[in-house]
Amino acid sequence: MKDLYKYRALLLLSFVMLGSVLAYAQDKKYRARVSLQYTKIMDKESYIGISAKYKGKDGFDQASDLEFSIYKVDQNDSLIYLGKVKTNENGKAKFLLAADELENEEATVFNYIAKIENNERFEDGETSVSFSVANLTAKIEMIDSVNQISAVLTDASGIPLQEVPLRVGLKRLYGSLQIGENRYETDENGSILIPLVDPMPGVDGNLNFEVVLNENDTYGTIKAMVNAPIGVPVVEESTFDERTMWSPPTKTPLYLLIFPNLIILGVWLPILILTFNLYRISKSKTQ
Repeated sequence: MKDLYKYRALLLLSFVMLGSVLAYAQDKKYRARVSLQYTKIMDKESYIGISAKYKGKDGFDQASDLEFSIYKVDQNDSLIYLGKVKTNENGKAKFLLAADELENEEATVFNYIAKIENNERFEDGETSVSFSVANLTAKIEMIDSVNQISAVLTDASGIPLQEVPLRVGLKRLYGSLQIGENRYETDENGSILIPLVDPMPGVDGNLNFEVVLNENDTYGTIKAMVNAPIGVPVVEESTFDERTMWSPPTKTPLYLLIFPNLIILGVWLPILILTFNLYRISKSKTQ
């Protein structure tokens, strides 16, 4: 009898331990790894880019559908709530800043915090980003009969920023094609000058260039776009509306419509004639 009680006690203890393990597994939350990046596209928008991932069973996965609360830190170190944003299926999110958010303020450094709060899958946490405001302008100039991209980088007060690396690219359908060297450093005037010697094709001759300050520790990412009709016009060579092998079904080549149908008719017509004659023969024998 004592052994029976002992087995029952062990069995009850096993169930209690199993329940505790399952409850702990259900309560366990992932720890998200979050990075923030400030990006400014001149004359268009400014935003805080959020990238989140976590360590799953098979390595790192993107933290999709993860909600963040965005706060601004004012000069008194108090938090000003700005809004919420959720990551997409790639673990990315973009929180737009108001057009006047970074203008006409005495602060030289801006601080923002993205918080994870009361999430069912992830632990609470926060990540901050700090940056200073800078401005980047770009234009196309004709110098010595050569088109050149001229760009100037200044801080919020208009003071030139020297020895800062900039990159220049030509916007294409799936990304940016690098122009010239990998990077150009600004001179004492905060400017760079890149000659455009080689001819480049563009739709109707239009080319879209971008000058980029990429992920700078102080100023974040800044992009300036410039469009100019200085390219070689692309000749339209599409045969989509013509009757070709790679056209849509409504534009099937005529010979593919005629010859296969003639072959089908040539095969089935003798069979139909033979069947009709056999029918006539069978009818004549019954008379």
